[in-house]
Amino acid sequence: MRGPAKVTAATILCSLAAILLLTLGGCSSLNVVDTWHKPAKQGRLYKKIMILGVANDENRRRTFENIVAEELGRGMVTVVPSHTLLPDLDKTNREGVVAAVRAAGCDAVLTTRVLSVGDNTVTQQGQGGDVYGVDPKGNRGNYLKARLQTSMYDAATQELVWSSTIKTFDAGKEARMSRELGRFFLDSLRRDGLI
Repeated sequence: MRGPAKVTAATILCSLAAILLLTLGGCSSLNVVDTWHKPAKQGRLYKKIMILGVANDENRRRTFENIVAEELGRGMVTVVPSHTLLPDLDKTNREGVVAAVRAAGCDAVLTTRVLSVGDNTVTQQGQGGDVYGVDPKGNRGNYLKARLQTSMYDAATQELVWSSTIKTFDAGKEARMSRELGRFFLDSLRRDGLI
């Protein structure tokens, strides 16, 4: 039988460095500015949600919707990415979105749009940028700031039932942001009693 292991300063430093790397690697770049939801007694549980990313770039929109759907699906939420029914948002109006939500049998729709990128405000409900906050001129950086608005609507009444404003410093990394948003949606909607 061996005696007690001798703990050296090097062992402690290596352990602390490993813990620090694991912690920093898992940090979220999201900062929730505010969130609101319909009071629980007025709300209901939603069983099937359509994910709608308001974006100019359809490829980025598909990526966003698919990753968010995957994250919510891991939490046992049934989700429909809107691009499967609405392949081109530029050719779709409000009535088209409502019809797609009904055709998919969804009882809610969760939208995400860009409010601003850096210091520039995006107009026309996010049409100046994309879901990830990429500058309309294509400017991208390692720490691209963006402000996003997410809203969930009841499909039957078309009333707003949940919303959140989110800031991020890492909007240029589309897959990472989509994954973080998907996890945030799952945690928040579950905590607020909507799923």
